[in-house]
Amino acid sequence: MPTKHILTQLAIEKAKTRGRRYDLPDGPGGVPGLMLRVSERGVKTFALRFRLRDEQPRMTLGKHPGMTLAGARTAARDALALVDQGIDPRKAKIIEGVVVEVDPAAAAAEADRNSVAAVAAEYVERYLKRNTKRWRDAEQMLARDVLPALGERSITSLTRRDVLDVVDAVVDRGSPVSANRVLSLLKRFLGWAVERGVLGANSAAGVKPPHKERPRERSLSEAELAAVWAAFERMGWPFGPLGKLLLLSGQRRGEIAGLRWSELDLEAGVLRLAGTATKTGVEHLVPLSRAAVEILRGLPKIDDSSLVFPASRLGSANPVSGFSKALRIAHRLSGITGWHFHDLRRTAATHMARMNVAPHVVERILNHGGGSTMSVIARTYNTHSYQAEMRSALERWSSEVERIVVGGEAKVVRLAARA
Repeated sequence: MPTKHILTQLAIEKAKTRGRRYDLPDGPGGVPGLMLRVSERGVKTFALRFRLRDEQPRMTLGKHPGMTLAGARTAARDALALVDQGIDPRKAKIIEGVVVEVDPAAAAAEADRNSVAAVAAEYVERYLKRNTKRWRDAEQMLARDVLPALGERSITSLTRRDVLDVVDAVVDRGSPVSANRVLSLLKRFLGWAVERGVLGANSAAGVKPPHKERPRERSLSEAELAAVWAAFERMGWPFGPLGKLLLLSGQRRGEIAGLRWSELDLEAGVLRLAGTATKTGVEHLVPLSRAAVEILRGLPKIDDSSLVFPASRLGSANPVSGFSKALRIAHRLSGITGWHFHDLRRTAATHMARMNVAPHVVERILNHGGGSTMSVIARTYNTHSYQAEMRSALERWSSEVERIVVGGEAKVVRLAARA
């Protein structure tokens, strides 16, 4: 009794990885020699095995879901029609009824060039490295969350379903916020491919983030601040002093983590962040309190690194990383959970506001771009640097931290000495 052909759309959708490569042939009722190959990682590819003279070669037709079952059967029949004429279908194809010779090596090279992995590598080199400061984060996200699933696929075959599968996989491992970031990266990456003419349409466009995020409002109370500061003292270099500087300066995590000695004038007590180092793209001068200066003076200088916080005590061209692990340690040592390093910036701003520091001075310290309390016109025509006001505010804040941490009368020198 003849069996039904195995390949159906439902069978293809249900085909899962088995930890090894296997084939699902198109049985009686289908196209002879047509099969679906499922790789060790679950990549599904249509292929055709045929007999030509004394050989039984196998040729790849296309990857699913970029190629549908109907499309695979059509391609397989066209190939078998060439075989009937004694023509190797790997070296020719039918275009509008005409047999056209193709160069297998050139076709393979073109396929490799249009793979998601190849286009992603070009995106990193041509766009991310030239236009973003934290390009390594995006590169790692592509390598971790996108390329294992889609790297071998032709970028032109991607569908909205493929995008959702990648995003859903991140949600399913318990990281919904990270899934939002992956989706955002895919939208930018595929949008860039459209601009370059690699793609005709962005398959991630219009896909909604899977997780609704709420703006963080966490800032440390006085008691929490004291506990966290004590944890930083126990942690030591690099995250101990780095955390203290984040709290005392109110600057962004990436700006302090990537700080270079050339950006510091410790005699004048000034940190000068170039526009290329700030989120707003504008140069930012930050007055340093005496306590912050003393913390910086006490840091080791690594001879072969220009960074204040290089990735290794032996020197590195890369800034320190591993904030997630450092945060877990800080949570354990302080006994205070539910806060992130970025919340130290909000903590500084919140307490300075409590101390009646003018809102526009706090915003100048934070180097906020949009959303300022000053109108657009005022920001355009007000060229006053507010350096004196910023210095006064940060010194007052440093003294307030001293009061909270040590208790009693504030002694800035004592605070610095404990750093």
